[in-house]
Amino acid sequence: MKKQNSKTIYLALAVCFAMLAAFITYQVGVVHGTAPLGIDLNLQQTFINMRTDILTPFMKAVTHSTDTITIVILCAALVLLPATRKKIGLPLTAAALVNMGIYKAMKHIFLRARPDVINHLVEQGGYSFPSGHSATSMLVYGLLFYLIGKYCRNQKMKVLLQAVCGILVLTVGPSRLYVGVHWATDVLAGWCVGAAVLMTAVYLIERFGKNNESI
Repeated sequence: MKKQNSKTIYLALAVCFAMLAAFITYQVGVVHGTAPLGIDLNLQQTFINMRTDILTPFMKAVTHSTDTITIVILCAALVLLPATRKKIGLPLTAAALVNMGIYKAMKHIFLRARPDVINHLVEQGGYSFPSGHSATSMLVYGLLFYLIGKYCRNQKMKVLLQAVCGILVLTVGPSRLYVGVHWATDVLAGWCVGAAVLMTAVYLIERFGKNNESI
């Protein structure tokens, strides 16, 4: 009964995050016609004012942790390793592809312009809404957090890896504001899209996973 209740919660969370993503999308794409909202302009200036010579290299490293090439290498490594292929590599890759398909489609539907390039600290092309890095960090590192907790038998390694994943889930989104390539509502929508896919993936793993063997 307890496991069934947890599955229901995961599914309910997926629906809630999807609805929140839809609400933000409506506000940005329909109500405001993709123009930046007040929160976008205020937070943009806040993050620009936070820039320092010490913090900038860290934020650049964080934001690059979710570049497409980084995620491709990560997924490929987990798929190629026999120990992680079935339980981690394949589910993670499948979820990442679904997540990418959703946010890429949204980008090409709304065609939102990025903030002025004069504020960019990294090179970034394409459209702004939603933030693909934010969606990907939430989905990929969030799902890794869950899968590591489910399957890793080395307690010290589990804690270390989950800590890294948790930090990246929380910091990649803000890093996109810091480096000046996204509006705050891009990040919020990206987080919600990623969280909706994440909760759906966890629900499916709990629903159809055959065993809990450690790796």
